[in-house]
Amino acid sequence: MQVLALAASALVAATAAPNLNTVLLSPAQVGKGYGVYVRTDGFGVKAAPTLDLCGRQGYASEMKRIGRLQVNYLKAKQPIGLSNEVVRYKPGGAKQALREVALHARTCPSKPIETGEAGVGKLTFTITPLHDSKLLKGAVAVRVRAVGKLKNGKHVDQTSYAVYQVLGDVLSGVYSFGPNTPAQQAFALHAAEQSARVLKKRLSAPSGPPA
Repeated sequence: MQVLALAASALVAATAAPNLNTVLLSPAQVGKGYGVYVRTDGFGVKAAPTLDLCGRQGYASEMKRIGRLQVNYLKAKQPIGLSNEVVRYKPGGAKQALREVALHARTCPSKPIETGEAGVGKLTFTITPLHDSKLLKGAVAVRVRAVGKLKNGKHVDQTSYAVYQVLGDVLSGVYSFGPNTPAQQAFALHAAEQSARVLKKRLSAPSGPPA
């Protein structure tokens, strides 16, 4: 009976709602010298959308979010930064979100799109898929070039990276920002690989009852 009780306890622990703080990247996993910074829009599903690749339309999974946490990682005198967003969904919602973002990555039209962000006008997105065998199965990794004008008339030409990974009912998004250099791509993929390791470590169920 004691063995069965221990097994039941392990199962409950594995299936309980995860603490999203435990699946965020640590600053050391992002890079030496990086610190973590709170975002004003980083807490809760009402603070900000999760999926906005190629605009904010067509993401029905947004209504299935039940927990969200997002932070930034920055380093002094380093122009490349990172953001990690972790989101918990109702059952099936995380996988739906991954399907939706994969579809947007494949079908984003080559015409200006209103992003919905304050102060941003219409942008044209060029989305290029990336491949990394160290990411979780089904991960969506892309390079995103956004070209257009802000509402104040200023020209925009930015390249960033986004990697979306799902395990169970949790999605992790890793987003980089900074100069358009090979270093930014390597930086983003390294962080995404670390995120895959965190998800597997924190969310994978035990293989069987304790001996």
